[in-house]
Amino acid sequence: MAEAATPRAMIRAMVQGTRPARPLLLPVVFSLGGRLENVPLRAFLSNPTKIASSLRQLRAALSLDGVTCYFDPYIEAEALGCEVQWNTEGSNRTIRAAPINVDALRQRSPTPDQIGQRGRVSLACEVVRRLKVMLPGEPALAVSVTGPCALAVQLAGAASARGPAFNEAGFSEATEFAADVAVALCKGFLDAGANVIFLREDVAAIPDIKRWGDLLNPVVNVIRFYEALPVLLPANPSATAASSAVNGACEGLICPGTIDLPAPALSPQIAASYSAYLPIQELLLSEASDAALIDFLQTPAPDLGLGLLTTQDDISAGADLRRLANLFRSVHGGSRVVA
Repeated sequence: MAEAATPRAMIRAMVQGTRPARPLLLPVVFSLGGRLENVPLRAFLSNPTKIASSLRQLRAALSLDGVTCYFDPYIEAEALGCEVQWNTEGSNRTIRAAPINVDALRQRSPTPDQIGQRGRVSLACEVVRRLKVMLPGEPALAVSVTGPCALAVQLAGAASARGPAFNEAGFSEATEFAADVAVALCKGFLDAGANVIFLREDVAAIPDIKRWGDLLNPVVNVIRFYEALPVLLPANPSATAASSAVNGACEGLICPGTIDLPAPALSPQIAASYSAYLPIQELLLSEASDAALIDFLQTPAPDLGLGLLTTQDDISAGADLRRLANLFRSVHGGSRVVA
């Protein structure tokens, strides 16, 4: 029974269709580690020692069931040769992409066996391997992978993907290529020890839900083959309605619903997926009291029927650590609230 209580054992059970006795608490907390280490994001993303050290501290401080070992929306695009431009402080960046030319892209891109050695992909795998050894208690180890439509938009540039020059056939080919990239990256991360893959997808850019599901099936299948969880994260966290629309399009993909605190009951999407996005970002940006979320999280887990609690995006590096600790510890019981 002790083994069944570990987060990794809970994940294996969830893959097999068994709902855990309590929710698995796995919000996306990554950039906050750079603040703990007092380095800008650009330097943090390139330092596996600082990443591993800060995530070990964050897991303990926030009472998490696991850590997000690496979270970078541009890791694939950079590995594929796109130019990433940072601001002078190294705190934020943009990506410069050329119009889609899939044939040229395939010619200059690494093969699936090579992509793990490009850019910072190998560094991210190294972080996973280190944390697998460093952290006691079999915590969940999560990474993010960019979904087919989100990566296709990045490779094309938002303007060429959405504007008058939009080429539907070219974008379709780009999503196929991006799905192949996602499979290759997932295999690398899973071999390193990851057991949760956050699939960041631009759900608003999906032109055909059924075709998108077909493209994503190989990605989800390889994740579940490793007894890991594939969890959808919308690239635009405000696109809740769009996220709901893709729910069920790909068998085995976990599509959490957003908690509506004023509502007296769980939304149908949460009830169906046994998972939910915590509205942490909204609470942090508002002056509203955290009491409603804490009350919700302290409701007995069997009554809620939740198996996974996460967030729609990486929690801001400027977040109040003490406030986050109060919120997250309420999942495991209100008696351990930070003073």
